[in-house]
Amino acid sequence: MNTYQELSTHSSDEEDILLHHDQLGQQAGTPNDNAIEHAILRKKQSIKRIFGYPISVPFIIANEFCERFSYYGMRTILMIYLTKKIMLDDSTATMWYHEFVALCYATPLIGALIADVFIGKFKTIFILSMVYCAGNAVMAVTAVGKWSIFRSDRTEDPLTGEISYTPALWGPLLGLHLIALGTGGIKPCVSSFGGDQFMASETHRLQRYFSMFYFSINAGSTIATVLTPELRGTACMGEATCFPVAFGVPAVFMVVAVVAFLIASPWYIKVPPLGNPLVEVAKVGLSAAKRLLYGITVPSPEQIYGKVKFGETKQLCRVLAIFIPFPFFWALFEQQGSRWIVQAGRMNGKLGKFNIEPDQMQVFNPILILFLIPIFEAVVYPIMKYIGLPTTAIFRMVLGMVLVALSFVICGFVQLGMEQRVSSFNDEHGTNWTFTTFPITEQIHILCTLPQIFMITCGEILCSITGLEFAYAYAPPSMKSVCQSFFLLTNAFGNIVVIIVQSFQLKDLVAYFFWAGVQLLAAGLLVFISRKVQKPLEHYRNMNIASAAANATKVSLKELEDKDRKGSQPFED
Repeated sequence: MNTYQELSTHSSDEEDILLHHDQLGQQAGTPNDNAIEHAILRKKQSIKRIFGYPISVPFIIANEFCERFSYYGMRTILMIYLTKKIMLDDSTATMWYHEFVALCYATPLIGALIADVFIGKFKTIFILSMVYCAGNAVMAVTAVGKWSIFRSDRTEDPLTGEISYTPALWGPLLGLHLIALGTGGIKPCVSSFGGDQFMASETHRLQRYFSMFYFSINAGSTIATVLTPELRGTACMGEATCFPVAFGVPAVFMVVAVVAFLIASPWYIKVPPLGNPLVEVAKVGLSAAKRLLYGITVPSPEQIYGKVKFGETKQLCRVLAIFIPFPFFWALFEQQGSRWIVQAGRMNGKLGKFNIEPDQMQVFNPILILFLIPIFEAVVYPIMKYIGLPTTAIFRMVLGMVLVALSFVICGFVQLGMEQRVSSFNDEHGTNWTFTTFPITEQIHILCTLPQIFMITCGEILCSITGLEFAYAYAPPSMKSVCQSFFLLTNAFGNIVVIIVQSFQLKDLVAYFFWAGVQLLAAGLLVFISRKVQKPLEHYRNMNIASAAANATKVSLKELEDKDRKGSQPFED
């Protein structure tokens, strides 16, 4: 059996691929990229498939569903836990909450570096998932305030005799930091690990995979957002609330996520770490800077580091250039949980015998995501192709940003209607209500925010899902996870932008139209950048696809030659 046949038969782990690669007589530390590509390709060709998809993909999507349930289930009740149970003041609780969220979007870069440089995506996901499980366990166990080791205070209601325990702050802080490291560390690895299971030529299946991946995220978050507040409000363990169970259920789901991930281990394509991409990029960049300063008196970076590494560095810079406008997209998108909630809190939520709370309006976003993703895949994109509109990644992202800007325009007109409602009421009744003191029952209905929620959700599908797909599809082969982590890092920068703008204390009406203008400028910036880099972006990707196809042909021909040599027999009369 030749080397490539051995790789395709036995290399279930990335170490096996590297071992056989070393047998090809290469120097240590200088991988033979073609040998690795052939080994991975043969493995992909031999993997079982379900409805055309690699058999491991459903397990990866199940893992993401459970992990997102765990994350959003915990995060949904976190502020209530910090303020009502730990008894922190609002400002302190907010500080810890946003510090946790910031870490969740900062740590992906750490996870990507660990995966791409040291141990590969599979081991990174498994190890950091165990850290994640530990964090969830700490959150659940330390919420049992009746255990003195986790308790900071005990109070008894003199009228009802009801006992309330206040858990110590160190428990949730430890748990949250472990969860931030776990969820952030695996975030860029899981999606790109799923992408690794596909052939380079399977662009349509890859696009559908990322849509299903995003669908699982929203399915998990929707169910968790509904379930965990109900669990939290149930009496248990001698208290009126049940935070240990409310945190415990997400902990169980995280364990299920790890089990689902491990079950498919024999079928995974485990691409080995291909070196330190950021260090190599820095070296190439420094070499390019020297070339610009000293001209032809110094060697070019292509001469020093080779054509492949130089090309990968340029491609990474092009992808990162496309990401430049994305912090502004996230700056608007994340305000659904802040400024939009404040707006909804001043609106009438009465609906018959029920009352819609302001934070409950957030549920509509993931519900709409679940409903609209199949519609976009089956209806919207085919219609766009039919009428001649492009469906390229860049066009979809630009269109998504325009729709997000439009959602804030709608939001601004809703705000204008609310302010005019106060003025007209004062004129009709001779009152002197202000906007903040105006009776909520007299204000316009909270469901008037549904159009803006619908519009921003459509923008999210076009921009966020496509951005996730783009970060993988156009990234250099050795920098998939790094590009995913940089895409996630734009979310952190977006939140920083919000904090900076918030310091100017803009009025609500002005702020909404201001943000719409910012997003339109960001969309224009994306168009400008894409015109500069789109052709080389596409050329590099097409060359990779062509190279992968050529390698597939070579491997197939090699296999046929081997079969001919071993199995052919002379014809007998």
